[in-house]
Amino acid sequence: MMRPVMNSLLRTVARHKRGCICRRASIVASNGNVSTNQARENWVFSSHVKPDIDMKYIMKNVDAITHNISQRKGDADVYKVVELWKELKKLEKKQANEEGFHLLQEKLRETEEEFLQFACALPNDTHPETPQNETDVARLVEEVGAKRTANFHLKDHSELGEHLNIIRTKNLGHITGHRSYYLRGCGAQLEKALVRYTLDRLINKHGFQLISVPDIIRPVVFEGCGMRTKGLHTQVYKLDPNYHQDDLCLAGTAEVGIAGYLMNRVFNFDQLPLRIAAVSRCFRAETAHSAEARGLFRVHQFTKVEMFGVSAVETGHESEEMFHEFVAIQRDLFKDMGLHFQILDMPAHDLGSPAYRKYDIEAWMPGRCNYGEISSASNCTDYQSRRLKIKYCQNGMPQSESAYVHTLNGTACAVPRLIIAILENFQNKDGSVNIPEVLQPFMYGQKVIEKPSTGYLHYTRL
Repeated sequence: MMRPVMNSLLRTVARHKRGCICRRASIVASNGNVSTNQARENWVFSSHVKPDIDMKYIMKNVDAITHNISQRKGDADVYKVVELWKELKKLEKKQANEEGFHLLQEKLRETEEEFLQFACALPNDTHPETPQNETDVARLVEEVGAKRTANFHLKDHSELGEHLNIIRTKNLGHITGHRSYYLRGCGAQLEKALVRYTLDRLINKHGFQLISVPDIIRPVVFEGCGMRTKGLHTQVYKLDPNYHQDDLCLAGTAEVGIAGYLMNRVFNFDQLPLRIAAVSRCFRAETAHSAEARGLFRVHQFTKVEMFGVSAVETGHESEEMFHEFVAIQRDLFKDMGLHFQILDMPAHDLGSPAYRKYDIEAWMPGRCNYGEISSASNCTDYQSRRLKIKYCQNGMPQSESAYVHTLNGTACAVPRLIIAILENFQNKDGSVNIPEVLQPFMYGQKVIEKPSTGYLHYTRL
């Protein structure tokens, strides 16, 4: 049975008093692992959804957990977790004997708080086949298709989009700020076509249930998913509490909304597995090198179709099988578009805290002369479910005998990245772009995006 080292965790975030819509990031390394000497200020817990720490597992695997933390480039302290746990048990025993009850009650609360903060810094366990040395790079699982070649210069998507008058990324500082864009005409149609094509596959071929999720969600759900909402490297936008009564954030993925929908639920065994899909606008405070800042590659707002899975844990292999099912769905979606891409097994130091295993899919983008990520899939085992209290039980059994589910997520369609790949790989010498055959039924039969002779959307810089 796959047992994640990080078994519980619930993080919420203290409110900030600056900016109307401000971004705050994790005080952790960009891989999401939290420094233990910062844990106390970083972790706050909801009174109704506290982490469920599997201390029995932790106590038996201290050395393995220490090694795992090192492989994932974290600096959590499992020994401190054990020390605080023992102290907590002593205090609980004293309280049970009514020795200074009122004084012990406050000490017990403080010790529990400190214990949870240090425990929540522990990352998930790591799949044994994941590349685990610090110097390891991603392992190539499969390469599909071949790089686009041409007897003419291949333009990048920004140049093509401007030529075809379907993308605007310039002169937006006075409207939205940087890292934003407009899609026009065939560009907007292509966005809708990608979403419809993806949903058609997920719903009609693979039996996913479609759900519409909110975009404004409490930090407790983000952190329950393993996404920090505070610090220097966060990608989460927060609403200013000076203008909004509740502590709220803008979702960067539908994964958060789906997880929140499932929070505090106990499913019957015969309801599993769950395959859920959602289309949402995603808001991210992206930062990037200058090479990635051009065009649509890293933007603050975009449309994405997300897959979310929930599995039982009877044999210990259910979530692993669903993980490969998700990757196969992604592979077929992109292969049928005619894209060339690589499937990569990401190394331990690139997993972040929640993932037990993660595959990235990177498509060849001629305009960048490089591969660019278009999708990923993660098996989070019970990392999220223990923090969000998502459980299941055998039919007819009491909820007291329930177990934590395993959760998975995967990107089925990240619209801007796929638009980049399509424009750059299917361009013609005259600057027109062939529309992949599988998308044509969703483009009202249109086969080629051509430069318009009239109807340019002109704009001037103020």
